[in-house]
Amino acid sequence: MISSTLLALSAFILSASAYQLRSENPSFFNAGIQGCVSVAENADGEAVVIHDCNTEDLANQDWNATFAFKGNTAPSPITIFGDKCIDVTGGVNALGTKLQIWTCTGGPNQQWVGTLGPTFQWSGTDKCIDLTNGQIADGTPLQLYTCDTTGDNKNQIWTNAPNPDAEGPQIILGGNTTNQAEPVRGQPFCVGAASNSDGAAVVLLGCGIGNAGPNFPDASYNWTAPFAPLTGQFKTFDNKCLDVPNGSTDNGVKLQIWTCATGNTNQLFTVHQQQIEWTGTGKCLDLTDGNSTIGNPIQLWDCAVPDDNKNQDWQMAIVQAF
Repeated sequence: MISSTLLALSAFILSASAYQLRSENPSFFNAGIQGCVSVAENADGEAVVIHDCNTEDLANQDWNATFAFKGNTAPSPITIFGDKCIDVTGGVNALGTKLQIWTCTGGPNQQWVGTLGPTFQWSGTDKCIDLTNGQIADGTPLQLYTCDTTGDNKNQIWTNAPNPDAEGPQIILGGNTTNQAEPVRGQPFCVGAASNSDGAAVVLLGCGIGNAGPNFPDASYNWTAPFAPLTGQFKTFDNKCLDVPNGSTDNGVKLQIWTCATGNTNQLFTVHQQQIEWTGTGKCLDLTDGNSTIGNPIQLWDCAVPDDNKNQDWQMAIVQAF
């Protein structure tokens, strides 16, 4: 069980800067890809579309937008290539109007309000940027559609992410944080390596201000890992990777770190919504015996489908570069 107080570890201020604009439609997650707002080229009239974030030219998805923080933003443009803005084609205020880029003019067709949704609402209207029919295929155009104020329409939910956004510094939060005595009750647990050596155990560590375990002075819980829902290596220390010993598929095999090797399938893991799967095997990181004690080893076990096994619930939290 992850305490709500831990969410601050991954919080960041949303502001106007160059980022991917990434769709939160769950169909992308289920397909194992990320969907980004994109354009094919720098030209007036070019359609604004959705595209796989990790196969598109980065320049074609590098946007400047103002996201809401505490309250809706003032109207402002969403820009790309320095002088192009997302533009309502023909200024037509109608369901299904497609979006384009056009040289920035400061005109009303290019003014967007970042809401706490987080959505982008065409200023002065009830229309928002929307993924047409929820289609996730590359090249699907974006449109205007009536803003959904409930947050249920995931076709209108957009988040900012670094560009590119395949991997980055993260920690793996998990365990029952209430299973600690005062004064450290509720402080976070993280998955980490006991030391910087081949074969070092991967265990549950304290990663709060007061519960960092003195029994693991050489441990690290910092990882460079793929962002959900992607696949890749979990790297720590000096080129060490999360590793399945001898590629064993047995339930209960304890994880280790080992020198990273390109193409080593024992070191490839896929980040799902809460589970972390040894890619393509149906085996997931699992808290051994559900024991939230510092030093408890992390094992592999059959992935629970549906995910109702709390021992396999992990939260990937983005941290500043370490």
